[in-house]
Amino acid sequence: MDYYSILELKRDSGDADIKKAYRRLAVQWHPDRDESKGKEEVQAKFRALSEAYRVLQDAKLRAIFDQYGEVGLKTGMPNGKGGYVGAWAYNDDPVEQFSKFFGSFSPFADYFNEDAGYARLFNSSGNKMDGKQGTQTLNLYCSLEELSQGCLKKQKIVRQKLKSDGKETESETRIMSVDVRPGWREGTKITFKNEGDEAFETETGDVVFILKQKPHPRFTRVKNDLHYTATLDLVQALTGVNFTIEMLDGRVLPISVSDVVRPGTQKRIPNEGMPLPANPSEKGSLVINFDVKFPEVLTEQQKINMKQVLA
Repeated sequence: MDYYSILELKRDSGDADIKKAYRRLAVQWHPDRDESKGKEEVQAKFRALSEAYRVLQDAKLRAIFDQYGEVGLKTGMPNGKGGYVGAWAYNDDPVEQFSKFFGSFSPFADYFNEDAGYARLFNSSGNKMDGKQGTQTLNLYCSLEELSQGCLKKQKIVRQKLKSDGKETESETRIMSVDVRPGWREGTKITFKNEGDEAFETETGDVVFILKQKPHPRFTRVKNDLHYTATLDLVQALTGVNFTIEMLDGRVLPISVSDVVRPGTQKRIPNEGMPLPANPSEKGSLVINFDVKFPEVLTEQQKINMKQVLA
């Protein structure tokens, strides 16, 4: 990744140029702005823009990137002893970063000057409208740990509230508590009836939260199963191996593999996955997928030894 190219900047761009570029492109590629583009394309572009801004606005990260590039930034700098130190990874939530940058829930109105086409898509709070007039639909981001155990999330909203005259409205900031139950999946909707925008002679809108799952460094979720990739070398794949997996609840699960691991081999461990939404006392499975790393080269003696062992 070339962070300068992503933000359409020159390498000598200053802080003001970086902020201006991020402001323009992040609004342009925000996932809620234009649904005509492919969802995956927009999300990938938005995340790349967010990562690029995160690096270039930080003097230390930018200096490392300028000298070592993205690979050097993420693997770390050479320590002079054949290794690397100081590896960095982008783990921020791009949507939260976007909100913090603008310091408001209505960056779209500022950017597009309340143009009629965009005003139909977003209400005065900058939140996407859905269903009856005045309804706000917001994404609620949760980690796999939170979705596994359940949690109470607090979300700030800005809504329009009728003044005492019953006709004009004013902005009101509220903190809403959302009870996320164990096992809920991405896409689950939590609706607060009549908690949205108020308007003269109009039914009060709702507030709808849609669960979004944050990426996890170890697991991917497939319905109620958790998938984990274990990397083995060829010797381990042929002779067996013991290793551990840190689970979502903090437990360390010991894994023993004694059979030969072939391409496509999976190991399924029941009741170690995600809770079933309808019955959280039951869980899906932990599915271990194996990635076998073959050696790049073998010496002639190693080849002879392998033939003798495997013949």
